[in-house]
Amino acid sequence: MRSRFSLLLLLLSSQLCFAQRSGNLSGHVREERTNVPVESVALDVLSSGTRAASPVMSGMDGEFQFPYLKDGDYYIVASKRGYDTVTISVSIIAGTAAPVLINLPRHDVKAPSGGGDSVSARELSIPDKARASFEKGKQLLYEKSEPEKSIIEFRRAIDQFPTYYEAYLQIGIAHYRLAEYVEAEKDLRKSIELSAGKYPDPLFLLAQMYNDQQQFVYAEPLARHAIAAGDASWHGPFELARALVGLKRGAEAEASALRAKELKPDNPQVYLVLANIHIQDQKLASVVQDFDEYLKLAPNAPGSDQIRERRDRMRKALQHDTPQSDTPKPK
Repeated sequence: MRSRFSLLLLLLSSQLCFAQRSGNLSGHVREERTNVPVESVALDVLSSGTRAASPVMSGMDGEFQFPYLKDGDYYIVASKRGYDTVTISVSIIAGTAAPVLINLPRHDVKAPSGGGDSVSARELSIPDKARASFEKGKQLLYEKSEPEKSIIEFRRAIDQFPTYYEAYLQIGIAHYRLAEYVEAEKDLRKSIELSAGKYPDPLFLLAQMYNDQQQFVYAEPLARHAIAAGDASWHGPFELARALVGLKRGAEAEASALRAKELKPDNPQVYLVLANIHIQDQKLASVVQDFDEYLKLAPNAPGSDQIRERRDRMRKALQHDTPQSDTPKPK
């Protein structure tokens, strides 16, 4: 039987079903220099200087979407710690818009020096044939939506450069898209192994995959490892909070969720995690506040009507039960 936690998270994933409807702006965010998808990018869409829709975050493949936008001209602003903020102009005409590609440049990349930059030195050591196969694989995976064919190209890249841990990550994503979770886990773990656990992307993705499957005991250490790997975004504390609330460790989960909120207060998803924590602790007044915050940020998101109805029911229950408070009931 699905937990309350997983049901609420399901509302988040349901947003992905609306990408192809007319009136939507959708696309991907990639790192400018490497063309690698960038997840957890904060995206705002503006029209005439005001926010035209609720802010969104790019997903594990760098994908994003703004649903239900009217015809007109818009600006999309993409930002993430460690990267330059990018603003691009887009238009919706007759209910349609071309897919958007945002290239996000890092602002902390150092040029190779006499002492050597390990990342740059490694990139320079990748054979041209391996890089070409890698880029072709990403084109097949992200632009043509052909994950099976992309795996062939990523394998060719690995044949040319056996320690190509970025290629193993992409193979894992391809298997994930094909719902081949055992294979996805294998390749993500290979990426972690080859990068000596210093490449946070496969750690985040594997933690997310386990959380989505309610295998919280496996997600927790991966989320902690991802944070330790040096990524300072909100994503690590968020996935850790998801795992901890699934393990019913409310105090730890709340601390991690509050950290994610501190790093990205306009991320509506974190308020659903906080709501689940407070539901477990029977802090119904706090649950109402969490739902209020979520609905301020995502009033028209898929699933928002159900959350609004649930919030209203809880609010009425609190009004009819004056002694109700955030203090747990005595055992």
